[in-house]
Amino acid sequence: MKKHQLNSLLLWGATGALFVAFLTWHGAFESPLTDAEIDRLVARYMELNPDEDEAGLRQFLEEDDGNPVVMVNAIQLHDRPVTVNGRDFGDSSAAALNEYSRFVFGYLLRRGSYPLWTGNAVFDSLEVWGIDNAELWSTAGLVRYRSRRVMLEMATDPDFVRFHDAKVAAIQKTFAYPTRTGLAASSLSLTVGLILIVLALGGQLLITRQTRAQ
Repeated sequence: MKKHQLNSLLLWGATGALFVAFLTWHGAFESPLTDAEIDRLVARYMELNPDEDEAGLRQFLEEDDGNPVVMVNAIQLHDRPVTVNGRDFGDSSAAALNEYSRFVFGYLLRRGSYPLWTGNAVFDSLEVWGIDNAELWSTAGLVRYRSRRVMLEMATDPDFVRFHDAKVAAIQKTFAYPTRTGLAASSLSLTVGLILIVLALGGQLLITRQTRAQ
């Protein structure tokens, strides 16, 4: 095999390996939760949150298809953080929420999950139907979880429980519900794939030029 052929093979092999590594991180090969995992996660979550809906949580996990979940969040902050478990979180609810968010975002990024979009409210709700006390909100966001597995593993992680107090201190009211992507204007997998192809084509061009110059 000639040198330029070997270089081309190594280039495209490395590009393919990088894309497979990205897809693995991003959850392309994620499998649905097993019965044993569901039992473990439900038991752990209910131990930490005994007042939550166990039947609803179990149904949510049993319906897992291994695909990503996007959480839709709306948040109204307290004017000043409340005291939680004896801890004073200072004068800024935004700062208290940021303490929680820094942990969550770092945790998620290591597991193929990340915020898709966040924003601050610029006015009161312009349209409200069938829901009380929904006129005022502070922030909103869309957060992609690689899978329901990642979501529940985070919710039952001891470090998450510790940082969760900051969230409770900061938030006056909130709602969050999981969705499955239907229509999206962009895809990180497609974007990364195209970037890798462009870089590989650039590398291939250099190899070709060097070969012709010899």
